[in-house]
Amino acid sequence: MTPDPTPDPTKPDILLKATFDRPAIVKYKWCSLIPASLFIITIPFVIIAAIVYKFMLDRIIANWAAELTPRSLIVRKGVFNKIEKTIPLEKITDLSSTQGPIMRMFDLKQLGVETAGQSGAAGAALVSLMGIVDTDEFRRQVLAQRDRLTSGSTETTPNRTIDPQPASATGELAEISATLQRMEALLERMANDSGDHHNH
Repeated sequence: MTPDPTPDPTKPDILLKATFDRPAIVKYKWCSLIPASLFIITIPFVIIAAIVYKFMLDRIIANWAAELTPRSLIVRKGVFNKIEKTIPLEKITDLSSTQGPIMRMFDLKQLGVETAGQSGAAGAALVSLMGIVDTDEFRRQVLAQRDRLTSGSTETTPNRTIDPQPASATGELAEISATLQRMEALLERMANDSGDHHNH
């Protein structure tokens, strides 16, 4: 038997891993397709665009990661251009949580990491993370670990991952179908309204 590889001492312990609610994020992003679809004449193009857009979003979201270590928050993003940011916990001043009306429909929240002396526009978050499962709990754990670190406590958060609720593949397909049907009905209604105006 091959012996287990020894742990890499250069890699920090992962106390907590964020899980992103991919289906909800995709549905939220799909809302941006509705205005664009108003300029597309045929329904098949709308369906193809929705499928391609979902494939792209799946790839993008699959490359999102947020990991809490004893001394930092590590954020990774990017499909082709990989971006990794390691944010020391002692520099985090707050984790802002925002939720607009459309995000509320899909039970999503945006988490902004604010740090002391951060670069960028005033009031803008250094890093933004959308769609973390149980955003409030993830925020609480990160701030709690920051407070333990700054107070000199050696206690740490137990290793765990915030898992999403299991989603039914059939239910997800039904949601996609319902969304496309609503888009089709909206386009048909607009076409009828346009025809009525021409008749007058």
